[in-house]
Amino acid sequence: MNKQNLHGLAALITGGSTEVAGAVALALAREGVNVGLCGPQADLLELAAAKIKAIGGNCLPIVSELDTPEAADSAREQALAAFGRLDILILVSPFWAGGQIHSHSVKTWDLVLNANLRQPFLVARSILPHFREQKRGEIMAIGSDSAMGFYPQDGAYGVAMHALSTLMELIRVENADFGIRTHILSPGVALTIETGSDGLPALTVSHVADWVLWLLTRPAHLRGNGPILV
Repeated sequence: MNKQNLHGLAALITGGSTEVAGAVALALAREGVNVGLCGPQADLLELAAAKIKAIGGNCLPIVSELDTPEAADSAREQALAAFGRLDILILVSPFWAGGQIHSHSVKTWDLVLNANLRQPFLVARSILPHFREQKRGEIMAIGSDSAMGFYPQDGAYGVAMHALSTLMELIRVENADFGIRTHILSPGVALTIETGSDGLPALTVSHVADWVLWLLTRPAHLRGNGPILV
């Protein structure tokens, strides 16, 4: 069964200052995807872009908090202007922070929900009309296994991950007739080392990137619309 060819497509990736987003961007670039990488830290975006350019790939760093509708629209327009098209949106949850509900910091609660839920909402809201008009598009959320259960002290992060899964399901049911596919990747903790403390192979950011490629390149009739826990 032949896999889908990604060469020449364009992707917008959020959470661009994270190692997960950097690994995913590099993996997509190796497949010939033009990558717009969004995040708040210019130096980390430039580092990721340099790695992509070193393999002959194309990366547009977009420095943005993506915290307003205008910022989300600007990221969309920058990617469209640079690549002439937009086919894939990957929403990377940028960080964990939690606590027991009765003692949870309100500031932390707001920061986590803004980064891990409000930002994906704003960016998806901005790009969906474009995908609907062209009658195709892939939207993937890379969250956490916190979406699959309930863990003490997960706090705002646990709430955000459950809500992110719900957001993706709503996007799926509202847009399936427009050729838009959704994917939810819910990995455990992704490490930068290859071996865990118990000596067993650890889940790494490279593994997450491999899962992303697997989801996006599966034959069309097998792709999308369900959570994957790794």
